[in-house]
Amino acid sequence: MNLLPVLSSVSPGGGGGDAPELRPGLNEQDITPGIEGFLFTALVVVLLIVVVRDLAKRTRRMKYRAELEDEAAGEEPEFPGEITEAEISAAQQRSRVAAAEARFGPTPVADPAPATTDTDPEQTPPSR
Repeated sequence: MNLLPVLSSVSPGGGGGDAPELRPGLNEQDITPGIEGFLFTALVVVLLIVVVRDLAKRTRRMKYRAELEDEAAGEEPEFPGEITEAEISAAQQRSRVAAAEARFGPTPVADPAPATTDTDPEQTPPSR
């Protein structure tokens, strides 16, 4: 069974075949956007381009001013995406340790290293 003719006859617009006739008294120019619609769309596109360019210019200017302020303050300027060392407080560190112990159990304590004597290694016989 071929469903293509059935689906094209049900879909809006007919999907092919002859164009439907207009009601009496309507003209093709009466139902299309015409030159006014084209000019309005062109105006919106031009305004969008102007706004995006202005936004890019302002963003670039703000970044440049931030770099100048950082240099004047003696700091190294930060750039987006730069990885910097995070500083955490002692309370945050205790909280992290407590959360890790709650999740994984207490951390094992390593045995201290055995006490060494002041013997010369050349005098002790090698173990076999």
